[in-house]
Amino acid sequence: MNVPSNRWWQAERWFTCRDDLRFCKSGAAAMIRSRKLTSGLLLGSFIFVSLYALNTFLSPVVSGTPHAIASNTGRNLREILPSSEPPVATPAAPEATLKQLLGCVDREPTPRYGQRGDFWVLYNYVRAEEQPGCADSITYTTHGDHTFLDNLAPLLERWQGPIAMSVFSPGTDWTQALAAIQHVRNCGRSAHLVRKHVTFHLYFPTKHVPKKVPRPASDGQSHLPLANCSRTLESVAAMSQPTYKTTHKLLYPVNVGRNVAREETLTHFILASDVELYPNPGVIPDFLEMMRAHLTQAANVTTNTTRLPPPPKVYPLSIFEVKENSSMPQNKTQLALMLKNKDAVPFHKHVCPNCHNVPKAAEWMALPQSEGLHVFHVGQRTGRHLHWEPIYIGTRQEPPYDERLSWEGMSDKMTQGYAMCVLNYEFHILDNAFLVHRPGIKYYHKDKERSVFVKRTQVLIKQQILPELKLLYGTRKGCTV
Repeated sequence: MNVPSNRWWQAERWFTCRDDLRFCKSGAAAMIRSRKLTSGLLLGSFIFVSLYALNTFLSPVVSGTPHAIASNTGRNLREILPSSEPPVATPAAPEATLKQLLGCVDREPTPRYGQRGDFWVLYNYVRAEEQPGCADSITYTTHGDHTFLDNLAPLLERWQGPIAMSVFSPGTDWTQALAAIQHVRNCGRSAHLVRKHVTFHLYFPTKHVPKKVPRPASDGQSHLPLANCSRTLESVAAMSQPTYKTTHKLLYPVNVGRNVAREETLTHFILASDVELYPNPGVIPDFLEMMRAHLTQAANVTTNTTRLPPPPKVYPLSIFEVKENSSMPQNKTQLALMLKNKDAVPFHKHVCPNCHNVPKAAEWMALPQSEGLHVFHVGQRTGRHLHWEPIYIGTRQEPPYDERLSWEGMSDKMTQGYAMCVLNYEFHILDNAFLVHRPGIKYYHKDKERSVFVKRTQVLIKQQILPELKLLYGTRKGCTV
């Protein structure tokens, strides 16, 4: 065989080595006989042929297909050799539970004593019989004194889930509070719901300690007085008589109660609300299903780009009032009819309309009721809504309520609203969830005595609290108290 002296031909045969080792060897021999072959090419050809032969020898062959060693690293013989057994189907990964998606941890309620500034707090003093897991439900957190416990029955009939309530019980109000708690737990058609779902925390000022405070029993209830169901709740709790709080002219520390109830919840999600606001039925299962779907979808989304963490979010509920002696709407369709007939109005329409001016309220009402829950609109506490006081489903991670503020001084939720605005919270308004105030439409009445506390509160906020909030959270254009 005559070997051409053309080096291009030699290179062409050289590259063909990848397909035919015998051709590679003959080509190498031909090039060796060529006088124009350089010593460098000779050395290169020898190394390539050696490596190729070694690779071919070591690579296993299945059905005539060479498999590179690198692709079989860590594989055993059963994986490489053909098998007569049919391949075993890999079961699909089970869908993650809401608990797994949230990454939350179950907690146990523990009776304990604590101090918050000038207040003693008895956490979990009366415990609910049923303790939910962190992703099993939503806890309605609330507050009040013993004269507000009559709201629990209508609230639970609609809510059907856990409630954490802080009860302000200074001095002799302590005795009435325990009597009222036992009555709602043991008397009336909804007593079983109260026992099952409601955990009570009690708190009082250090200067107004009750004369006797029984230590909480291990069962969470035997330290309480016996219930007397032959009497009404009003008579048992002496609701017709002035309270110790009233006679001693104590301010109601509303935000202490809010924070206490919120911090001791067992569930990941909470609805921090006032006890006279009743949700429409079905909010708990519909919201949890919505969140499971949202989190599952988010977990399945893959991206190669780096994304900034999403802004924090909460889920507000629209709020309404209904006329005295009116039945409360069970769903959005009934609510729309009551609004049309003037039997219902937006919350505080005649007291402080801007405080509860929900973004796109008219569009929300015009949207027909649908199955389940969905996010209707994402709003923020800015612009026309900078004084909005939303009540929302969130978590324990939201900024705390300032405990220096009282119910009498008003603006008790405004400082938290400022912090959430600066932190760029998004308010994901729910389409079919709402709250209805205990029947009776409120109207503005000037209260000269209360106006004194309101002025003091405004000075406190402007001169002390707001500078602290700016220091801790910073500032953002459009955010205000």
